[in-house]
This record gives sequence, structure tokens and C-alpha cells, in this order.
Amino acid sequence: MWRIHVDAAAVLANALMPKLPRGARIVLIGSRTAAGAPGRSQYAATKAALVGMARSWAAELAPRGITVNVVAPGATETPMLNDPGRQGTPPRVPPIGRFISPEEVAGLVSFLLGPDAGAITGQQIVICGGGSL
Repeated sequence: MWRIHVDAAAVLANALMPKLPRGARIVLIGSRTAAGAPGRSQYAATKAALVGMARSWAAELAPRGITVNVVAPGATETPMLNDPGRQGTPPRVPPIGRFISPEEVAGLVSFLLGPDAGAITGQQIVICGGGSL
């Protein structure tokens, strides 16, 4: 799990950072679980590590106008959400009454990659339909 969530992001970012032009954007996909969840300690740890890396990279790259952020979705309507292997930790429907759609996550990522997000850096933005309230 660590290799997929943390090492892959580190290898890619470290390879690309020297070549990124001024004003580039980096968006990592985290999880609201980074704050901790029963039975999900290893997953939570990997997603929390992404936040720490993003904040460090954001400080390092800010002089070049490069932003680094983490989008942290809650339960998102994907095939993994209904995986029978999750029976021990079934997802809870957030207060908005439905799960997050992949399009909503993509929309937030798109915004952070665009020109209007130049002043947002080093942040974890949670998109959870109120599930973290």
C-alpha cells in the first residue's frame, strides 16, 4: 500500500519537479481517511503521508509559482465502494444523502489545475458531502 500511494507519488514528483515550468500545478489524490479511521490504519497513514509531502513540496516550489495540493474525497461512487471485501467497513452515506460522484472529484481537481487556483497551495481539500462534520 505504501508503494502505491506514497512511493509512486514521490518518484513521479521528484522526477518531474526539476522540469516543471513556472506556474505548474501538482494535485495528489488523498482521502478524508487521512485523519484516521478504525480498521484503516495503514491506508490512513499512506494518505496522511501524501499531505505531509504535498505541504513540503508546496513550500519548496512556491518561489517558482508551482502549487501542490491534495484532493481528499470521502466515499465516492466507484466500483471499489461496493466491493464485497469491504463488508467489514461498509461506507456510510454522508449527510448530503448520497455518495460523492467521480465527476465532482474531477471537477475539483480540474479547478486546482487551472489558472484560478494559483493562490491555493499546500492544502488538503476534503470533498465528502459533510461526512467529516
